[in-house]
Amino acid sequence: MPISSPRTAFPTGFPANPLERRVALARGVLAVERLLPRLWPAFGFFGFYLALALTGIFALVPWPVQAVALAATITAGALALYDGFADFSWPRSLDAARRLERDSGFLHRPISEREDVLVGNDPVARALWELHRSRDLPQKFRIGLPRTGIAGRDPQGLRWYLLIAVAVGLVLARSDTGARLISAFDSGAGAAASLDAWIDPPPYTGLPLTSLRIGDRSVIQVPQGSILNLRVHGAPRTPGLAAGNNAAPRFAGEDGEYSSNVILSTDARVRVQVGGHAIGKWTIQAVPDAAPSIALTAKPVPTEQKATKFAFKGSDDYGIAGVRAVLAPKGGHGKPLVVELPLPESGAKTVDQNSYVDLTGHPYAGLMVTGRLEARDAIGQKGFSGPVTFRLPARVFTDPLARALIEQRQQLATSDAAGRKIVLLTLDALTIAPEKFYQGKNDIFLALRSAFNGVKNAKTDTDIARVETILWETALKLERGGLLSAAEELRKLQIMITAALASGAPQDVIDELLKRYNEAMQKYMAALAANPPAPGEQQPMSPDTKVLSQNDIQTMLDMIKKLTQAGDRQKAAQLLAMLQSMLENMRMTQGQNGDGGQNKALNQKLQKYGNLMGKQRALLDKTFRQQQGQGDPKDGGTQGLQKQQNDLEKELQDSLKGMDGKSAQKLREAGRAMGDAQSALGKKDLSNAGSSQNQALDALRQGAQALADESEGQGQKQGGGQDPLGRGNAPLGNTGVKIPGAADLARARAILEELRRRAAQMNRPQQERDYLDRLLKAF
Repeated sequence: MPISSPRTAFPTGFPANPLERRVALARGVLAVERLLPRLWPAFGFFGFYLALALTGIFALVPWPVQAVALAATITAGALALYDGFADFSWPRSLDAARRLERDSGFLHRPISEREDVLVGNDPVARALWELHRSRDLPQKFRIGLPRTGIAGRDPQGLRWYLLIAVAVGLVLARSDTGARLISAFDSGAGAAASLDAWIDPPPYTGLPLTSLRIGDRSVIQVPQGSILNLRVHGAPRTPGLAAGNNAAPRFAGEDGEYSSNVILSTDARVRVQVGGHAIGKWTIQAVPDAAPSIALTAKPVPTEQKATKFAFKGSDDYGIAGVRAVLAPKGGHGKPLVVELPLPESGAKTVDQNSYVDLTGHPYAGLMVTGRLEARDAIGQKGFSGPVTFRLPARVFTDPLARALIEQRQQLATSDAAGRKIVLLTLDALTIAPEKFYQGKNDIFLALRSAFNGVKNAKTDTDIARVETILWETALKLERGGLLSAAEELRKLQIMITAALASGAPQDVIDELLKRYNEAMQKYMAALAANPPAPGEQQPMSPDTKVLSQNDIQTMLDMIKKLTQAGDRQKAAQLLAMLQSMLENMRMTQGQNGDGGQNKALNQKLQKYGNLMGKQRALLDKTFRQQQGQGDPKDGGTQGLQKQQNDLEKELQDSLKGMDGKSAQKLREAGRAMGDAQSALGKKDLSNAGSSQNQALDALRQGAQALADESEGQGQKQGGGQDPLGRGNAPLGNTGVKIPGAADLARARAILEELRRRAAQMNRPQQERDYLDRLLKAF
């Protein structure tokens, strides 16, 4: 009876029919029976090699020997697999059905032939075939275990010895099982290598370095732009390096010592490996530097002396490098005016202060301007405040000649060539009859003639700007007896001292600047006293008015000096800014009890002291240069210096008239020292002359202090000895600046000196000296 079979394979995939699932399982059993025998002896070669690795024997043999064994194992295993799978084929579904029939005891092949089709039209054959198909399949199927026949491939039973060897290796390895299995394929080059790793943040951040620990799996956050330093020791070959998207240069070095530096511009997963063995892995996050923020805390306003007060606060994650104000005329197209504002501390993370800038000398003075503040950090990022519109203060010149010079200056700045001719004629007219109008004012006359010649011979804008400067400075000198010039000098010195404190200038430089500030302050106070408000301009003194005495100012200056010597320069800068704020908002008033004339006389004497000290210091400098052989021929040598000293002594004697008390006593001491200096100069004894001049200068300073005490007594009678901000007799109270006591200052100074002494000892380890240097940089 011919029968055709339309298919010989069942569908692939996991079948839904229970019978087909049994066939698929039988097919899997057949696949195992065909695969396992062909894997031997390849598995045997690899198994015995791993068993040797588990015993730790590879740690005792050189890598070349292990490499030969590994190569032989791989070669033998590959050949065995090639030979075993040469005639391999996957079992068919028909084969699986026949295997299921045999294991289940089905003799008539009800599974493998149930889809066959009868060929022909014989009715008897068809009836017999339909009867055969109508029989129900048995409900129970049985599939036997795989019969691999591996014993035929391994007649000596080596597979059992392999199991014993692996079991012994596992017992010997215990917790080192993973490491020993890895060592089976690792050269071990990284095992002997060590790694030192650390991260240097950018210097401007002021952050310490970050040491990296081997095995640290946490996310390490560092500033963007930090430098990853890697040092590998004992490596038999050049290490490898991966650092994400950062440019990772190859390790450089020889004889087992290698190094590499990576700039961390983005996040990175860093991996250092030697011979395929990782000796260091870290996850590093590069945190970008945020731009600084800044804001005005109050609208800019003018002070009593017409300076512009900028009150602001700002912050930056690593420190503000600079702040400046950018001003432009409202509704105009003029060039922006950029004004740098001093900071009390370089790189401060937060600032909250007031800055005073005199802008009355700029052509925009008196105009409405729109301005904003700009803060910069160390890498040039900028932050801006909101815009604010205000009027720039302008000087009101009351002296007729000063007002005329300012008008000509404005005309010169805004006019063309025709307008300059008018300025030239006006300047020429202002210098008519100098013997009548400029008696005792030769400097003013010479300045005007210099301006006249400057306009006449001007070729460029620079020449015109030079003339404008001359006219402005001359007007300032004329107005109010030089008060405006003294105030501007005081502001310049305050900016210089603040910059020196922030930049870490030497202490002798700070002391010299403070000395100059003290002298400028004395001149400013004298000029302020010599120019009280006019009777019609003077405002009545309210009961709450506070008075700042000369002794209060001197106390603050002494405290600033002590703070700088103790190393606390930030507090010194804050205290200096507070003192400058007091001086900017201070005004002299006549006493209510008729003591104004006496105060004015005392301040005039104080001004004389300042002039005497300035002349004596200049003469001391000339004597020193003469002693060094660098004297100016215009000084006339020792004879000329002797004459100048004689003139100065006569001026001192004139100032003694009508004086008594401690100040007069110090002046007499200064006169005697000047006489000694004059005698020494006559003998060409420059060394003793300089010593006597120093003594004279010290006596003048002590006399100035004595006179300041007298002035303080007058001030306390008028206002109770309190400053304009209401701090009573203690000008440092309620300032927000914590001033350390004398014991704290002495202890800080002793620590600072000890740090300097240790830093100078070259026999100390370099690492310790570097640490000491970092500490000293903070002071």
